[in-house]
Amino acid sequence: MLSVRHKLGSPVDYSKCNQTVTIYHKDHERYTATIVYQAFLDFKKTQNVDKTGSQETNSFLLVIPCDSQCVFVGDKVLLGEGPEIATREEWAGFIPAKVPGLVVVKYVDPKYWQGRLIHVEAGG
Repeated sequence: MLSVRHKLGSPVDYSKCNQTVTIYHKDHERYTATIVYQAFLDFKKTQNVDKTGSQETNSFLLVIPCDSQCVFVGDKVLLGEGPEIATREEWAGFIPAKVPGLVVVKYVDPKYWQGRLIHVEAGG
């Protein structure tokens, strides 16, 4: 487990990063699935209220302790160990509306400490 120290001297605690996720990445016509065993994936439902009424919205936060970029905008992330994706058709059909626990990354926010990448936060 990755452990770093912040300004006050106490270690950063990644003990909540105890979930398994599968990160799906598309690079041209090549599809990869990477299983990460130390991740934190939190799903969130909120009510978005405006002058025309309210609407339920879904979002998520993914935290992965790592020392190199491991997730990118457009990647798909599945809670648990998922199937292999090998074709364009499989990729196109692999969507959150059809696959429970699947999300699509809309932003990636790398976090650094003392010039070193310590974890990546992603969400959507």
